[in-house]
Parts: sequence; structure tokens; C-alpha cells
Amino acid sequence: MTTHIAPSDFLLPAGVHPRIGAFYALWRRKSQGDVPDVAQFDLAELSETYPLLARIGMDPAGKTLMWLDVAAAGHWPFKTPVKDRPLVQSVPMPSIKRVIGAFQETLSSGIPDYYETTSWGNGGQTVSLARIAVPVKGELGPELIAYWEVLEAENFS
Repeated sequence: MTTHIAPSDFLLPAGVHPRIGAFYALWRRKSQGDVPDVAQFDLAELSETYPLLARIGMDPAGKTLMWLDVAAAGHWPFKTPVKDRPLVQSVPMPSIKRVIGAFQETLSSGIPDYYETTSWGNGGQTVSLARIAVPVKGELGPELIAYWEVLEAENFS
């Protein structure tokens, strides 16, 4: 059985980080019930409020997810994404299949995706993250904007 929901029908779970909720509310305002155009999102401006922000899409051959634009954040909780490079170069190895699959699903379905990670080791810290990915219309096809929020960071003892 196939069901269809509109992108604007997606709901975040209760208790999400306030910036995740605010970013999703911004996307909903711009979407007006449909997938908004990427031109409505100025990453440089938005990154002042949402520092871990990136625009993601497929390479010209349609085979590889690429970082199309990346906010100039001081410190990413995973390997720093590089514009015009494949996503797999930054995603931690144990998470590649899950992350790539979730992003590809968002691109094909046009439905946002929210995910909270379990804690994982990163440079001597335990880091818990939340991520929202929202679809946008790019010049060459579907894209998404992903925003990560650090929920917790503790030093290992």
C-alpha cells in the first residue's frame, strides 16, 4: 500500500531542540504547502543562527551525493564538509549507509527527515546530534538543506 503525504504534513517529535524547531518552521513558511526554491535560503545569512548548515544534492551524473554549499562553521562534530566534494568524505564510516539512505529518501520523496543520533566518540568526546533535512528545488533538480544541532558533548573520563 502506498500513501502520500504533503511535505508540509511532516511533524517533528515533541521536545526537539528549539533551533531545529525554528529552522523547520522557517522552511514551512517558505514552502507554503510545496517544496520551496533553494533561492529562498541564503546559507551565509542563515548560518548566523544555524551554524551547522549545508546544501546537498547529486553530482551532475546523478550518482553521488555532494556538498553543494556549506556554512563556515567553526567546528563540525564530524569531518568538516567541503563544498563540491562527495558527502561520504565527511560522514563517519559507521553512519554512511544510514545517512546516505535518509538523504536520498528526502531527495526522492520531498518529505523532510529528522534524526537524533546516539552518542558516539569524536576526538575524545561523546557527542549527541540532531539533524533535520528539508527538501528544496534546485536549478538542476531536487536538493536538500540539512541542519545539525549538537545536543550534548561530554569529555571522556
